[in-house]
Amino acid sequence: MAITNQIHFRNLRGDIFGGVTAAIVSLPLALAFGVASGAGAVAGLYGAVCVGFFAALFGGTPTLISEPTGPMTVVITTIIASLTAANPENGLAMAFTVVMLAGIFQILFGIFKLGKYTADCE
Repeated sequence: MAITNQIHFRNLRGDIFGGVTAAIVSLPLALAFGVASGAGAVAGLYGAVCVGFFAALFGGTPTLISEPTGPMTVVITTIIASLTAANPENGLAMAFTVVMLAGIFQILFGIFKLGKYTADCE
Protein backbone atom coordinates (compact mmCIF):
# COMPACT_ATOMS: atom_id res chain seq x y z
CA MET A 1 0.00 0.00 0.00
CA ALA A 2 1.54 3.28 -1.12
CA ILE A 3 1.41 6.37 1.07
CA THR A 4 0.22 9.42 -0.82
CA ASN A 5 0.56 13.04 0.16
CA GLN A 6 -3.01 14.08 -0.47
CA ILE A 7 -5.00 16.47 1.65
CA HIS A 8 -8.11 14.90 3.16
CA PHE A 9 -10.47 17.11 5.11
CA ARG A 10 -11.54 14.12 7.20
CA ASN A 11 -8.06 14.31 8.80
CA LEU A 12 -8.27 18.05 9.48
CA ARG A 13 -9.01 17.74 13.21
CA GLY A 14 -6.09 15.36 13.78
CA ASP A 15 -3.80 17.52 11.65
CA ILE A 16 -4.67 20.63 13.64
CA PHE A 17 -4.14 18.90 17.01
CA GLY A 18 -0.88 17.36 15.75
CA GLY A 19 0.35 20.76 14.58
CA VAL A 20 -0.55 22.45 17.87
CA THR A 21 1.14 19.65 19.85
CA ALA A 22 4.30 19.89 17.75
CA ALA A 23 4.29 23.68 18.17
CA ILE A 24 3.96 23.41 21.96
CA VAL A 25 6.83 20.93 22.12
CA SER A 26 9.00 22.89 19.67
CA LEU A 27 8.53 26.36 21.17
CA PRO A 28 10.77 26.06 24.25
CA LEU A 29 13.26 23.99 22.28
CA ALA A 30 13.45 26.63 19.54
CA LEU A 31 13.90 29.43 22.10
CA ALA A 32 16.67 27.51 23.85
CA PHE A 33 18.48 26.70 20.62
CA GLY A 34 18.29 30.31 19.48
CA VAL A 35 19.82 31.50 22.74
CA ALA A 36 22.43 28.70 22.71
CA SER A 37 23.49 29.58 19.17
CA GLY A 38 24.16 33.18 20.19
CA ALA A 39 21.71 34.59 17.65
CA GLY A 40 18.95 35.16 20.23
CA ALA A 41 15.57 33.68 21.08
CA VAL A 42 13.83 35.40 18.15
CA ALA A 43 16.25 33.75 15.72
CA GLY A 44 15.32 30.39 17.25
CA LEU A 45 11.63 31.12 16.68
CA TYR A 46 12.21 32.15 13.08
CA GLY A 47 14.30 29.02 12.56
CA ALA A 48 11.56 26.78 13.93
CA VAL A 49 8.92 28.46 11.76
CA CYS A 50 11.08 28.06 8.65
CA VAL A 51 11.83 24.42 9.45
CA GLY A 52 8.13 23.70 9.94
CA PHE A 53 7.15 25.48 6.73
CA PHE A 54 9.72 23.78 4.54
CA ALA A 55 9.17 20.38 6.15
CA ALA A 56 5.48 20.67 5.35
CA LEU A 57 6.22 21.89 1.84
CA PHE A 58 8.80 19.22 0.97
CA GLY A 59 7.96 16.52 3.54
CA GLY A 60 7.54 12.96 2.39
CA THR A 61 5.38 11.25 5.02
CA PRO A 62 2.00 12.05 6.51
CA THR A 63 3.37 11.69 10.06
CA LEU A 64 6.35 14.00 9.61
CA ILE A 65 7.15 16.27 12.54
CA SER A 66 10.23 18.44 12.20
CA GLU A 67 11.79 20.57 14.87
CA PRO A 68 15.23 21.81 15.86
CA THR A 69 17.60 19.10 17.07
CA GLY A 70 20.48 19.11 19.54
CA PRO A 71 23.31 18.25 17.12
CA MET A 72 22.35 21.14 14.86
CA THR A 73 22.80 23.55 17.77
CA VAL A 74 26.45 22.62 17.99
CA VAL A 75 26.93 22.97 14.23
CA ILE A 76 25.11 26.32 13.94
CA THR A 77 26.82 27.72 17.05
CA THR A 78 30.21 26.84 15.61
CA ILE A 79 29.35 28.45 12.28
CA ILE A 80 28.00 31.63 13.86
CA ALA A 81 30.88 31.94 16.35
CA SER A 82 33.63 31.42 13.79
CA LEU A 83 32.13 33.71 11.14
CA THR A 84 31.26 36.54 13.53
CA ALA A 85 34.73 36.33 15.09
CA ALA A 86 36.37 36.55 11.66
CA ASN A 87 34.10 39.33 10.39
CA PRO A 88 32.02 41.07 13.11
CA GLU A 89 30.07 43.25 10.67
CA ASN A 90 28.97 40.58 8.20
CA GLY A 91 29.48 37.36 10.16
CA LEU A 92 25.82 36.75 10.93
CA ALA A 93 24.83 37.33 7.29
CA MET A 94 27.56 34.92 6.18
CA ALA A 95 26.33 32.33 8.69
CA PHE A 96 22.81 32.72 7.31
CA THR A 97 24.20 32.13 3.82
CA VAL A 98 25.97 28.97 4.96
CA VAL A 99 22.79 27.60 6.53
CA MET A 100 20.72 28.44 3.44
CA LEU A 101 23.28 26.75 1.18
CA ALA A 102 23.13 23.66 3.39
CA GLY A 103 19.35 23.63 2.94
CA ILE A 104 19.69 23.97 -0.83
CA PHE A 105 22.13 21.05 -0.86
CA GLN A 106 19.66 18.96 1.15
CA ILE A 107 16.90 19.77 -1.34
CA LEU A 108 19.18 18.86 -4.25
CA PHE A 109 20.17 15.60 -2.53
CA GLY A 110 16.48 14.80 -2.18
CA ILE A 111 15.69 15.62 -5.81
CA PHE A 112 18.52 13.41 -7.06
CA LYS A 113 17.75 10.62 -4.53
CA LEU A 114 21.22 10.85 -2.95
CA GLY A 115 20.01 10.30 0.61
CA LYS A 116 20.83 6.61 0.47
CA TYR A 117 24.52 7.54 0.17
CA THR A 118 24.62 9.70 3.32
CA ALA A 119 25.05 8.47 6.89
CA ASP A 120 22.22 8.88 9.39
CA CYS A 121 23.75 10.75 12.33
CA GLU A 122 20.88 10.52 14.82
